Amino acid sequence: MKQIVDDNSMLGMDGHVLIRDIDTGEVLLNKHNAINFYNMSIALSSLLAKKEDDALGAFNIATLELGNGGTTIDGSGNVFYKTPNVATTNSTLYAQTYSKNVVPAVADVQNKIDVTTHAGQVYSDTVVTATLLYAEPAAQGAIDNDNGAGSYVFDEMALQTASGKCLTHLIFHPIEKSANRQLEIIYTIRITAGA
Repeated sequence: MKQIVDDNSMLGMDGHVLIRDIDTGEVLLNKHNAINFYNMSIALSSLLAKKEDDALGAFNIATLELGNGGTTIDGSGNVFYKTPNVATTNSTLYAQTYSKNVVPAVADVQNKIDVTTHAGQVYSDTVVTATLLYAEPAAQGAIDNDNGAGSYVFDEMALQTASGKCLTHLIFHPIEKSANRQLEIIYTIRITAGA
């Protein structure tokens, strides 16, 4: 007797980013992001097979990329948001300006990747925590009141693999990083398998 197995299940992903000022607790961003499903499907399959991307490296998340090309602001102060760049395997930030290593060689509670499972549920979370301390990035402005004219005003970010592939892309209202503030970025990817 021939047994037919039909175990088609949907794999879903949802990304969410929370940015807060560490000193004041102020939430600066609380938003969902776009997933690059091309790169994510390759990364998941490659991770399951323990394969790497030729000479480029592994498909695990390695960095949080930050940039300033996600928005334009007109003379009246109106902000216009670009579409997240997730359409191809070569998608990148519009204008990457800073890269934060989230897999440091030495254990670091402020920059790390954790997996959170939920008992009895068909979803798990990959939680990336990145902290920008007072002194980083180098050459930033002293205070955050430059009205968007500082050296590091971020309006886009992405999680990137060790092989240089962007897995996500988020466009948001510009946030200035300056030497008078520390920012904590918590980037969660929820992966759901099945119904």
